Amino acid sequence: MKRLFISATILFCFLSFNAFTQQGMKQAKNETSDQPYKVQYTKISIGNPSHTQKVLWAWKYYDNNTLDKASDFFAEDVVATLPDGTMIKGKDNFLKAMKDYRNSIASVVSEVAACTTLKTADDPEHEVVSIWGVETDTQKDGTVTKTHLNEVWFFNKDGKVVEFHQLAAKDAAEKK
Repeated sequence: MKRLFISATILFCFLSFNAFTQQGMKQAKNETSDQPYKVQYTKISIGNPSHTQKVLWAWKYYDNNTLDKASDFFAEDVVATLPDGTMIKGKDNFLKAMKDYRNSIASVVSEVAACTTLKTADDPEHEVVSIWGVETDTQKDGTVTKTHLNEVWFFNKDGKVVEFHQLAAKDAAEKK
């Protein structure tokens, strides 16, 4: 859970400082005495858009219950953390868990609010995709649940996902 929090914090810093940079403002520096925290990564820029496309397709494959099509996106040693604290290690275990969960749901419809790839010179081995959206699940009994998602996908130099973190907030369930 701590790792998930750290990843989310790093992502927030990535996005916050990238937004400032895009508006022509100077990025925060680690030496500034009036900052409440030392920021680990400060050299943030937009990353490879093909990583964003992979994440968007992975969401679509999940919605369509065709996750096997996303298999090549993941490294064999991928590590995933889920909102309930579950940690899954290994590509086969991760895909099986996602497919099993998806098969328990009648239908899934996702809406994407934002998706971007970021990189930093401070960690040249990875690029990070962050995606925000809402997933609407219809259970087999007709119950509809909306979940607000924030996912962080870490890609290695080979373009494979090596880390995946999901944060979620559910709306109250509704009956159809």
